[in-house]
Amino acid sequence: MSDRHLTDTNFWHDLCHGIFGPRKGGARIIVDSEDASTGVGKTGLAVYLAQLLSKAFGYDMQKEDMTLSGDQYLSRWRDHPGKDQPSVLILDELGGAGAGQARRAMAQQNVDLSNAWQLMRKKRIVSIVTLPHWSKADKSLRKQADYRLWCLREPIGYFRPYKVGADFNRGNVKTKGYDDVDRIRFANMDANDSPTYQHLSSLKDELLESGYFDADKLQEEDTEEDTSDTLTDDDKAKIKMMAEDSSATQAEIAQAFDIERSTVSKIKTGSL
Repeated sequence: MSDRHLTDTNFWHDLCHGIFGPRKGGARIIVDSEDASTGVGKTGLAVYLAQLLSKAFGYDMQKEDMTLSGDQYLSRWRDHPGKDQPSVLILDELGGAGAGQARRAMAQQNVDLSNAWQLMRKKRIVSIVTLPHWSKADKSLRKQADYRLWCLREPIGYFRPYKVGADFNRGNVKTKGYDDVDRIRFANMDANDSPTYQHLSSLKDELLESGYFDADKLQEEDTEEDTSDTLTDDDKAKIKMMAEDSSATQAEIAQAFDIERSTVSKIKTGSL
């Protein structure tokens, strides 16, 4: 029972029925982990599920559909197809990258995320968000979630699905497991060299190197004007060496040369 393929489980049938059945809606899925553990495959599960769903309803998933930024998620949400074409979005590291936190200073973004989830039927978007533990998400997002996928610490590569609902009297959030399987296995997307997974990994690496730990701020900076015109070839060589070999963050290097952090990132990757 535990090694049954994901697409042969009651969870998958419930998910697809919500998308293709009379309701013709989307879905809001939170992926977290046992004991808020790291390295248990939350991003891998999100990517694996997104690819299965995209194949099921013929959606061509793009790199822009995967982000760490709440602002970029909302922008992409607005651009997605309407009710005639189901689609998928991944918002990875919902808490750690700065989006959707209950204690986030930018409370308006939580309101915007919540409103987007309320209108999910009109867009038929399956939103998959990951975070260490779902208590890190804003309460309004937890209340609107349809499913919680709980990655097991051991064995790695398995999760338990839960349906999210509310109790009858007070509307408190509650979760209910599935009886047909104890756990469901998912593929190791890192080992399979999934381009989708690698793209998200590169976004995380860039966020860590930036020194900001806020994907929204990083996204805003990447759209700012390039400041490379003030740099000589010698400057660029020094910046590349510092970015690759020193312990300084990209933000610190940018400050030293009076340039944007995004310029440091472009020099390091060779795109400038």
